[in-house]
Order: sequence, then structure tokens, then C-alpha cells
Amino acid sequence: MSAHTVPTAVSAIRESHDWLRWLTGRTRAAARTLTPEEFTREFPIGIGSVRATLIHLLGAERIWIAVIEESDPAVTMPTVAELPTMDAIDQAWPAVHARWDAYLKRLDDRELSRIVSRVRDGKTYSQRVADALMQVPTHALYHNAQLSFMFRSMGKQLPDSSWILWARERLA
Repeated sequence: MSAHTVPTAVSAIRESHDWLRWLTGRTRAAARTLTPEEFTREFPIGIGSVRATLIHLLGAERIWIAVIEESDPAVTMPTVAELPTMDAIDQAWPAVHARWDAYLKRLDDRELSRIVSRVRDGKTYSQRVADALMQVPTHALYHNAQLSFMFRSMGKQLPDSSWILWARERLA
């Protein structure tokens, strides 16, 4: 989209997912600089550790694409046993990204109002596809703030992953 194009709902959602991919990539790159002890260090915030938070973010993307595609009602969060290392986490992400890429490519305005359901803790929740699509990047932003706290607590820093930096880099 050019700087003078008015975004549509579909293009805004696609952009939010482009930003999400950029954000997650920067966060994963920073996580690869941690020692194994730092990667698994427990914190009294969020999911508890950098590793657990990255697994949770990957799982959320995996669950929400399954909900939207109505393809796998039994999909669950991955476990630490499934993804014990940063390499394992990195290797799991491309399959999830491929599903999102294919879905977002075919996304249209009519699809945004479709109602999908998610079962969580035995309860069924219904929402519009548009809301589920926005849940994924806003959820990641929430947890990225927690990751930022974890990094700062270890004397490290996550790279700036703000929307405005991403937008400026796209214009440059």
C-alpha cells in the first residue's frame, strides 16, 4: 500500500499481521542471543519465561488460524516438551506462517463478518473473524511488553518493535 492509499479493513488486517511477523522476528532474534539459563529463567510476570512466552505466542497463532479455518478443533498450545529450545521454536514457526500467509492472501471483506467459535476450558466462545484476526497481533504486543520486562531484568534489551518504526522502515 502506498503512503496515500486509504486502508480498507482487509488491508489493515494484512498490515497488522505483516507487523506481527516483523515484531516476532525481532523478538526471536533477540531471544537467540540469550544463554540457556536466561532463555528459561522464571519471572513473576506473564507466562513466566522467555521460552514459555515464545511457545505461547506460537501456540496462539497456531490455535487462532485453526479456529478461523475451522480446521482443527482439538489444536492445543504446544508444550515445553515439544519445543524445548529456541531452535525447535524457530523450526515450528514456518508451518504456522505458511497457513497464515495462505489465509490472509484470500481474505476478503465478506469473510470478516463470519462467526467462528473457539472452545477453551470447556466453554465455547463465538466471535467475528475480524475480531479473531485482530486478537493475534494485539495479543502478541501484550506479551512482547512482558518479554521486554524480562529482558530488562536480565540487563538486556529487546529491539524497538513499535508499529511506527515498522511503518517508517516500510516507507524508507
